[in-house]
Amino acid sequence: MIYTVTLNPSLDRVIWVDEIKPDDSIRIKAEKHYAGGKGIDASRVVRTLGGDTTATGFLGSFTGLHLEGLLINEGVTCDFVKIANETRSNVIIFTQKSKEHIAFNSKGPEITPYDLATLFNKITNLASRPSFVLIAGSIPNSININIYAQLIHTLKSNGVKVALDADNEPLSLGVKAKPNLIKPNIYEFARLIGKKVETDQEILEAGKVFIEDGIEIIIVSMGAAGLIVFDKEKAYKIIPPKIEVNSTIGSGDSAMAAFLLGLEQGKPIDECGIMAAAAGAGTALTPGVDLVRKEDFNRLLKEVSCQPISL
Repeated sequence: MIYTVTLNPSLDRVIWVDEIKPDDSIRIKAEKHYAGGKGIDASRVVRTLGGDTTATGFLGSFTGLHLEGLLINEGVTCDFVKIANETRSNVIIFTQKSKEHIAFNSKGPEITPYDLATLFNKITNLASRPSFVLIAGSIPNSININIYAQLIHTLKSNGVKVALDADNEPLSLGVKAKPNLIKPNIYEFARLIGKKVETDQEILEAGKVFIEDGIEIIIVSMGAAGLIVFDKEKAYKIIPPKIEVNSTIGSGDSAMAAFLLGLEQGKPIDECGIMAAAAGAGTALTPGVDLVRKEDFNRLLKEVSCQPISL
């Protein structure tokens, strides 16, 4: 069982139009609603790939119920804290002529101290023993920026393994709590270490500090350039297949989900990295904010290359 924690989920309203013209009436060609948020995306991918997952976090009012219904319909087990304030909605517009997208992301609801205490009580008493808990995504403005570190301490004190996918202060503060695994992209990693990195060896050298400090596995994603995956003993460069990219939204979340599923299945980190690259590429094939399809994942697995790197 892989748990995901999404503190600021969203109901994503995705709209397709031919093009956007100022001061003109624009006809909507298609519209779909999705359950959104980094942790929620990961749960959806774990379920698609045949794993068991439970999504938790905060949901509120009609929008929250709509989001939860979408997840239940996809087979994701839900165990959210229900709050009085309404879950945020995002609007994402795809223009079919220019192949671009515009995202309008709302800031999210206020979380009360009661809501937060309820979540910590739930996290302390998880219904099922998870193989991993993934903490991912943005933090509502009403919650202290150190929340991820607190969650990591709480989970690890109960013997639970934790993965963290965050950016800026939530990541820099979170790593001090020593999660078992982190997955920054190349830009997030540069912000974490305070300098730009350009080569594989620079990534490994900078990452060794965190490995020596107690983080077990680091994944640095670089889009089409692949993934660097390493622990204290081994390092690999994982190269995804060349594909025609439709939309990269959710690719990183898909990679994280597949990697954790591989760990749960007892696979070594190179095989987990191959799964991650296939899932990320599979999501990039899909339109809008759709995520990887099982048949694409299985096909792409055979096209991913893996090369060991000297530590």
